[in-house]
Amino acid sequence: MISCTEFIPAYSELFTYIEEKDGRAAVDKFWEYLFKPDGRGIPLVNFVKKEGIRGCYTYWSGTLNEEAADFTMYLNERDGWYFEKMHRCPSKGRLLELADELGITPYHDYCLHCDSYRSAIESVGLKYTFNFAETDKAACSLLVYDPKVFDGRMIVDKDTIVMDRRAADNEYFHPDFHSSMNMGIHYIGMTYGDEGVLEYLARYTKNVYRRLAEKIKAEGVKALREKIEDTYDKEHARELLEIEEGERELTVRVKHCPAVTHLKATGREVSPWYRYTTEWVMRALADEVGYGFDMLAYDEKDGRACYKFTY
Repeated sequence: MISCTEFIPAYSELFTYIEEKDGRAAVDKFWEYLFKPDGRGIPLVNFVKKEGIRGCYTYWSGTLNEEAADFTMYLNERDGWYFEKMHRCPSKGRLLELADELGITPYHDYCLHCDSYRSAIESVGLKYTFNFAETDKAACSLLVYDPKVFDGRMIVDKDTIVMDRRAADNEYFHPDFHSSMNMGIHYIGMTYGDEGVLEYLARYTKNVYRRLAEKIKAEGVKALREKIEDTYDKEHARELLEIEEGERELTVRVKHCPAVTHLKATGREVSPWYRYTTEWVMRALADEVGYGFDMLAYDEKDGRACYKFTY
């Protein structure tokens, strides 16, 4: 499992992988698939169909708080507008930090994927304007408006709802990133087959876990154990994890996968390739540090797993 707290670099690496395989237009095609307003992918469309322009406020107030974003949002239903100012985007901001920490290169058009929300907004007759002028500083803004009502002026008055949050106000924990990871790995499997899934996950592991691999080589299996434990701590699921150390082996048991649990609880179909976000990531990490790896068991129904490293 790639934790929802590690999804952003996985997202960026996915865009880069697709472009290297088939060109920039292929990335746009993937975004169209991911954001298609059919209710099965990115869920914004379900909110705006139910609530109209208020659905933007409802949806983003949930996701941006879970992502610990630094933002201010405004909603004025009477005048038909919703405005969101991202002071520091947690996604782009994290990528910029990782560029310094790990030397990874963020996808060059990373922020453009947010323009794909347009399909959901326009499906209910609203209009969408996105300002990319400050994305190099991890900042942006967007305006959604009802063309039948909005007169071009955003006046904050007694009928305007305002939410202002700083990153420190919230914990960074957005479980629905598991859905985007599930859709992403499924798209790679459908488009490029098992070989493509393996290539992408090997790329992700090599680039994003570079410093981890160095730490394991320097400190031994203790660093690997700490990493696995940290993943489940951040998923609020430490109780699902059992780790046993033997003589030159580390056995990991997961009672059920928190990502699979979330996917099923939110009505998503788990991709047949999703299991490899555990198996092939762990195998690739083992290869990087010179360990052996065996996937001893995996239950497709709930993600229950058992795997072993030897060293």
